[in-house]
Amino acid sequence: MKLILGPLFAVIMMSTMALAQSLSLGGGSAFGTNRPVENPIAPTGLPAVVIPDPMSGIVPASAISGTSSDDISDLLRGGDTLIIRLTGVPTADQGIFEVKIDEAGKISMPHIGSLAAANNTTVTLKKLIESTFIKEEIFTNPNVTVDLKEQRFVDVTGEVRSPMRVPYTKDLTAMGAVAACGGFTDFANRRKVRLTQNGVTQEFNAKEIQSDQGRDIRLRPNDKIHVDRSIF
Repeated sequence: MKLILGPLFAVIMMSTMALAQSLSLGGGSAFGTNRPVENPIAPTGLPAVVIPDPMSGIVPASAISGTSSDDISDLLRGGDTLIIRLTGVPTADQGIFEVKIDEAGKISMPHIGSLAAANNTTVTLKKLIESTFIKEEIFTNPNVTVDLKEQRFVDVTGEVRSPMRVPYTKDLTAMGAVAACGGFTDFANRRKVRLTQNGVTQEFNAKEIQSDQGRDIRLRPNDKIHVDRSIF
């Protein structure tokens, strides 16, 4: 019996040692060992791609297009009253000037005289005044600021719950102005709402806009909206 068990035990021990050596050299296991897997090295020289989190509410700047700092609604026009401050010049010439853009679109400034102001923004008009002072060799380093004196409005009248002058903002739309007045009355003719822009009156269908907000109309300063009473 001892002669038989001795060789058999030796064979089992040799098989066990061979299996252990195979595993230590990287051999696989039928059950899969939980060995850590290193991340591959990313290639260098390539820009990182940032994928925005859709739940974060943050819109990357690269996704914003079609924006412009100079909007037509920012342009100055005849009838606007401006507050112009002049500094960076001799004390006797410094001051705050209240000027009104006339029907020809011009203003009058000390030492310069008549200057085109309409169809400029407050920023471009500031630069124009400063450059004119320098070009005419009146002042060497003038500092000018230009501000609108008065708030601009959109007038909403007729069949709205609270007709009023709605303060103008860049994102104001026709339906937004009506909403600011409390909405339409029960007697409003929503199919034919009148909008006057730059002296030209046209009609729009508010019902269609309410069902498709992409058709809403962007307003401009001094626009007028009138809602007639429905005949039904």
